Amino acid sequence: MNIQAVFAENMKKYRKMAKLTQEKLAELCGTDYRYIGQIETGVRCPSLDYAEKIASALKIAPYRLFYNEEYKENEALISQQKEQKLKLKTKLFENFSQICSLIDES
Repeated sequence: MNIQAVFAENMKKYRKMAKLTQEKLAELCGTDYRYIGQIETGVRCPSLDYAEKIASALKIAPYRLFYNEEYKENEALISQQKEQKLKLKTKLFENFSQICSLIDES
């Protein structure tokens, strides 16, 4: 997903979470509701200054408009895979230690 699509999706999500209409958000940002609609549909892309204005109106940190939730899911999956690998390595080491002990006892 490209950054413009991520921005548009997040803007709409946070606008709805704030229970704001496009008209109300536009009013808070000092623009026309059609511009807000064009941003949310990916027709227009706001400047970084305007993105900051939108974030302020939504009462969120600006980075939230650019944060791709798919990355968060990927990070969680990678973390889970690392944890599983560590468990496997630990188990392998325990088994290896037991084998060595049995050999030493013989």
